[in-house]
Amino acid sequence: MGMSETKPWATRTTTDYDEIREWAEERDGEPARVVGTGEGEDLGVLRFDFPEEEPDKNLETVAWDAFFEKFESANLALRYQREKKNGEQSYFNRFVRRAETGVADAPEADVSVVAVGSAPVPGADEASEAGDRGGEEREIDAEEKSSPDTDPARGSTAEGVPDEVLDNRRRRAAARLAVGLAVDEIHEDALGYDHWNKNDEYLVFRNEGDEPLDLTGWTVENSDGTTYEFPDEFLLDPRKPVTLHSGSGEDTEFHLYWGAERAIWKNTGDVVTVRDDEERRVIRESY
Repeated sequence: MGMSETKPWATRTTTDYDEIREWAEERDGEPARVVGTGEGEDLGVLRFDFPEEEPDKNLETVAWDAFFEKFESANLALRYQREKKNGEQSYFNRFVRRAETGVADAPEADVSVVAVGSAPVPGADEASEAGDRGGEEREIDAEEKSSPDTDPARGSTAEGVPDEVLDNRRRRAAARLAVGLAVDEIHEDALGYDHWNKNDEYLVFRNEGDEPLDLTGWTVENSDGTTYEFPDEFLLDPRKPVTLHSGSGEDTEFHLYWGAERAIWKNTGDVVTVRDDEERRVIRESY
């Protein structure tokens, strides 16, 4: 598939070998594996090795044929970006499971949403675990629908309430939770030594909804449990992005700063978890 010239900053998802190789080689990138992963002929975790001031000791370069053999056997797709919005060349890339994206072949349309914020609401007609599993639906049996442990519409005060009333509550809860927050970019590998260049390690969030999104009290967490909380009264306007840098700086409408003493996101893989002000998980995105 040829690469569309529209929206060069859009995040795209593809399985096309030529497109993947072209993107990497334009950035002098080489196919690589994470050292210590995989056994025998299994390469383990795939990455691209880009030229840096210091070689990444965690990566070992491999041949393209072996790289794509693992890419295919693991049913992976590449999510990548050609340019940043400021026109600079982007190195953003992540390998994702095809089942998480619904991608079997290279898509014709841009895929700019990584994880739409929709917390699991079992039993709702339009709310399942789509926010965590890339839109994949699952069946919910009758016992789970009526369980106070899995159904936010039920609880100690729900006893005796007709099911049709509870179903309406679930639908309303689903509408409230479909917030439209998206992870647009994960830039976990800062230029040079990550701990010395923390502001080049960042996440980009975007409001995919049609209304301003109040992120007061929302949190972002890595797999180690290190947590950031959005500032009070922080509103993200519709279709607008905000970049969360790991380092320090002065917060603005489009840039926020974690203020971490060390780099937050592991170059070898991590999990981004976002919870709302009621501690409901709305995004869980691994890379």
